Amino acid sequence: MFDFLSLENRKYQRKCLVEFIFKYFNNINYPNKILAFIIKSIHFTFPFFFIFIFLSASLHYCILYYCVMLFFLLLYIYLNGCFVTHLEYKLYSKHFINIIDPYLALVGYPFNKHTRFYGSFVVAFIYFFIVSIIIYWRFYKKID
Repeated sequence: MFDFLSLENRKYQRKCLVEFIFKYFNNINYPNKILAFIIKSIHFTFPFFFIFIFLSASLHYCILYYCVMLFFLLLYIYLNGCFVTHLEYKLYSKHFINIIDPYLALVGYPFNKHTRFYGSFVVAFIYFFIVSIIIYWRFYKKID
């Protein structure tokens, strides 16, 4: 029986998504090492760019981007890991550094599957907390 929500099936769906994107990138005839670097750069700086959006954009854009971030978090949970990280690894696995590794190194945690998975949740929770405070203070805090 096909269980859509089984962990094995969700990992398989992540693998298929990564394969689909990987095949597309192979068709554009650009070095995988460079593609992996570009994707990793965007992947790492994406949350920092969004902070500037939350600090300066209108409420409508803030809510839109908050929903986009929430979608990616739910996708991370559903797929049991980040498909972008798996794509980066598939493109260039030599000297691979996960984007959560700098945060793990900061707090002295080892680099392994468990700490990377749950460390990502901690960083995401802190990020959502900060963004929520920014949105609250910018748009909902009433000054008497």
